[in-house]
Amino acid sequence: MIEELMEKAYSCFSKGSTTESKERYNSSSKILKNNNMVESINVLPRLLNSFQFSYNNEINNKNNSKISYGTYSTSEILIPTSLPSDGDLNQAFENLLKEFDLSNEQNEYLRSQSKEKKWLMIVEQTIRQGQLSRQESCEYYIDLLSRYILVYPDGNDASEASQQIEELAICLRTESASYLENYISLGGLEKLTKFVELSLKKPSRYKTVLPILQCLRALMNSSIGREAVLNNESKTLYYIVGAISFPNARCKLLALSLLSGVCLLSEEGHSGVLKAFTKAVKIFGERSRFQRLLDELNREQEEKKDTEKVRIAIMGLLNALLKSGISEHSLQFRLQLRYEMLMLGLQEIIDKLRNSNNSTLEDHFELFEMMREEDELEFTSSLSMTSTDLSFDYESPNIIVDTILHKLDNSIALPYFISILQHLLMLSGDAKSIPIWKLFNLILQQLIIQVNSDEFDYSIYIDNTFKLNINQLMEGLKTQIEYDQLQKKFEEIQGELLMEKEKVIELESRLADIQEGSSLDCFSRISETSSNPSDPCHSPTLTITSNASNSLSYINKNAPLPPPLPSAFGKSKLKHVKNKNVPKSDNPLKSINWSVIPQERIPGTIWEKLEDEKMYEQLNLFALSSNFSSQKNEENISDNSSIYTLTRRIKNDNLISVIDSRRAQNCNIMLSKLKMSNKEIKKALLNMNEKNKIPKDMIEQMLKFIPTVDEIELLNETVHKYATPTILAPADRFLYEVSTIIRYEQRLKCINIIRTFSEKAEELLKSMNVVLKASNALSTNSRLKTLLALILSIGNYLNQGKHNGNAFGIYSRSLSSVTDVKYSNKNDKNLLHYVVEIVEEKYPNVVTLNKDLKVVYDASRVNEVEVRNEFKILESSLHFLIIELKIQKQLIDETNERNEGLSDIIEEIDENGISKITVPLTENSKELDKFVHVVTLFLSTSKITLKNLQCNYTKFQESLNNCLKYFGEDNKMISGESFFTNFSKFLNSFEECRNILITEKEENERIKRNTLIKKQLPKKIGKQNKNHFKKNQEKDFEKLLNAIQSGEIFHDELNRLRASFRESKKKRKILSIS
Repeated sequence: MIEELMEKAYSCFSKGSTTESKERYNSSSKILKNNNMVESINVLPRLLNSFQFSYNNEINNKNNSKISYGTYSTSEILIPTSLPSDGDLNQAFENLLKEFDLSNEQNEYLRSQSKEKKWLMIVEQTIRQGQLSRQESCEYYIDLLSRYILVYPDGNDASEASQQIEELAICLRTESASYLENYISLGGLEKLTKFVELSLKKPSRYKTVLPILQCLRALMNSSIGREAVLNNESKTLYYIVGAISFPNARCKLLALSLLSGVCLLSEEGHSGVLKAFTKAVKIFGERSRFQRLLDELNREQEEKKDTEKVRIAIMGLLNALLKSGISEHSLQFRLQLRYEMLMLGLQEIIDKLRNSNNSTLEDHFELFEMMREEDELEFTSSLSMTSTDLSFDYESPNIIVDTILHKLDNSIALPYFISILQHLLMLSGDAKSIPIWKLFNLILQQLIIQVNSDEFDYSIYIDNTFKLNINQLMEGLKTQIEYDQLQKKFEEIQGELLMEKEKVIELESRLADIQEGSSLDCFSRISETSSNPSDPCHSPTLTITSNASNSLSYINKNAPLPPPLPSAFGKSKLKHVKNKNVPKSDNPLKSINWSVIPQERIPGTIWEKLEDEKMYEQLNLFALSSNFSSQKNEENISDNSSIYTLTRRIKNDNLISVIDSRRAQNCNIMLSKLKMSNKEIKKALLNMNEKNKIPKDMIEQMLKFIPTVDEIELLNETVHKYATPTILAPADRFLYEVSTIIRYEQRLKCINIIRTFSEKAEELLKSMNVVLKASNALSTNSRLKTLLALILSIGNYLNQGKHNGNAFGIYSRSLSSVTDVKYSNKNDKNLLHYVVEIVEEKYPNVVTLNKDLKVVYDASRVNEVEVRNEFKILESSLHFLIIELKIQKQLIDETNERNEGLSDIIEEIDENGISKITVPLTENSKELDKFVHVVTLFLSTSKITLKNLQCNYTKFQESLNNCLKYFGEDNKMISGESFFTNFSKFLNSFEECRNILITEKEENERIKRNTLIKKQLPKKIGKQNKNHFKKNQEKDFEKLLNAIQSGEIFHDELNRLRASFRESKKKRKILSIS
């Protein structure tokens, strides 16, 4: 352990020792080794030369042996007769330990050494003091720094200055506590701070500032130096923060490690670092104090290894800020500090740097994210939210606003919150309003921090350039609120006073009537007209009402019974009704408002063979009665929902054209999306879009721009007038070109049919297959039968003795009524939660019901009316193609006959000597027009597809009708879509209730697990006083910095968080898979 304590001081001993001292040490080592008196003697010079101690000559006087270090050898010093007495030796050794400034454990280890070793330590330290040169004194280095401050060593002088300052760093690291105290008292710390300040003026001065930072590190390795740094009003920390801006990676690492170490030592150090970062904004020229840290985290250094080291140091500092000092015991402060970092894009940088192949950096990232998750869960639990809101998304504005609305519901603060949102709506999102948004953010931050300032001193968080005093602001607001309250109270009291005056006047009038001898009838009349509940006389009207009710009850008793109601099927005789064997409850219960299937329709349905009466043996009827007792009133919670509307404005640009301007504009938009020339479009239309050059959606758009007869006339007139179609606008030109195609509209419709037929057929077939599978799944699933039997038994138990009790089956629409029955003592839970609990406990195989009936969700989106219409549309489409094919063939035949006649005329003209006469054969070129070929080929395959659809459609109808009949439904009263929707909603509610219960269970287990872990782990360091550095000497600052750089300092916390979140993540993963 001695070797570990003083290993870093050996360089100073080698520098300061003379040849004589080395020979004296070698001689002493040989004697000690031979006598077996001291072990590991080679460690003593490093230990002794690490300190400076003046041994009192009184020891020599008491022993009558004056030691001369120039003439006495080590062997003479270790002679037993030359050793001082035990008391003097222990006293001198205790003084030496004070110079060491070690922990109690290390001091005890040194006290356990032998007398000879202790005496040799004292003598060697005295020799070290005598050999201290003038250049190693405090005064020398103070003068040296003063000269450098007056004339900064730039250029060639920088290397010499760096070497001399490095020697100072070695002295500060190896000399005794008295040397450091003397150095600080002479103003050495102020000189170092001033030197760093001057270095920040030029980035090229990093070579000189690096040894200065090493000097500060050596100073802070002692309790005296740390105390001096913090008592320097954070000026030293302020310029250490500024050193992060140097381009040299070693400067950044050293500055970051010093700041991290100070953060973790005490609350005072943590607050000092935060103040330093707040003030250092001026140095960096940034608008936020952590902006430079995040820029450095995202920046690549000159060498890759330096990049990883700097990133580790930055994440270590950020985690230290969030894990120590005030952040350690204040959740509010921790959240505010983390939000400030996240606002600058920290999470995006972490996501970008993930998978960096550096385990230490990954641990820092994981620690930051898990601490954030833990804090957000803790804060969420403090919001008194229900179990469904445990996975609170702090990045979702909708969820946050909904939570605030729920929190402020039925409170006086709600109108103010709505007013704030209304004012925010008036702000725009452009660059001019960004400063206003930032100002609003700063105001809210400071107000919230000052409201929670009981936990911490908010002044360390707030920038001096922007301060709000909440006390002064609240005084004016409280005065206004008090005035409003007094005004309201005054109005209430004034109203009560007027009522009391009316009572007094009325009583005085009654008293006057009595005194004048008024009759009792008059008094009764006055009493009847009085509405005051405090009247001393009772109104006779109550007696009359009582008598009337008694007479009515007498009449009702003697009245004959009313005739029986006719049955639902028009029969006068009632059939014998079979009763269910349902246990009776001692307490009144809530009812399920379900629709009961008549008993005569039960045979042949799923309800016929359900063994619901046997379910009562598995149910805890006492718990069921207590949970759903009707003695307590239910509270209806109305959820406020907001409807947002989005409006768009379309700007119109007028185009000069012979057609309508709006139609021309829309046509131009369509052509710009099509990105084809008129010639290409016409060619694609003639070959029936065989190569699919025109997209399917564009064909549908082109159908909207079929040229009308009037438009064709206008276009032809314009072209004829100017003898060229090039003068037409793009939209007009397009309409003109397509109008030259024979039967253009019908051709385009045929192309659309060919392009969309297969897709529509596949969708139709898919819809029918989904209904087939869903019908089969519902009819054959045994787990569903068990669940329905359980619901039927519980419902009959709750509805016993009521009009909808004794049910043998219920309609599918009644499944939703299960969620309407709330717990008597838990308004956030309903009967379905209870059913899920019973299922998980008694029938665990039913839990996977949602997975088995997953196809029901798809079937709920299939409408049989739409299926029938789609099928008819496909049939009519093929019929349209067949008709158009006949017409096109007829046109081709007519064209061929006309062309034969024209060719005979042309041959006759050639015989007469006239040549080169061109006559168009047809408007649709025979070579390009592929209508007949494409449509004929398409019809050959589509007819087979339509025939298969016909067979599947028949199966679809039969399967759906059988399923409806099996569940007791009337296919004339309910559609398949509604039937499957009822089941999909029920299954969805079942899964939601199950997830809620699982989340509650996980949360309870997490709380128990965290409580157990916190009990097993060491207690966190509590709030420390300002004299922490004076009292706590157990901190080895050098080891602390190494632990921060390696990430070892956070290992315990990281392991605790991993253990806390590992099990919950596994359960979430299993839940998502299921």
